[in-house]
Amino acid sequence: MRYVLAVLIGIVGLIFGWLVAAFGTLVLGSAFGLSDFEGERAMLAFFAIGPVGGLLGIVIAIWLWSRRATSR
Repeated sequence: MRYVLAVLIGIVGLIFGWLVAAFGTLVLGSAFGLSDFEGERAMLAFFAIGPVGGLLGIVIAIWLWSRRATSR
């Protein structure tokens, strides 16, 4: 059960990290003048920056879960 919960927490971290990175790129991209010609900013956010945020999200979520699980 512990491993199943760790995988689920990792998936939640992945999704949360992806969304935060993508939406952050959209907001900051418009603030810094990134072009939105033909959806360039949106494609950059969701296909280039989003996966990096997802990777960081899953790593941080699993790291926090392992710290919590070992502190018991």
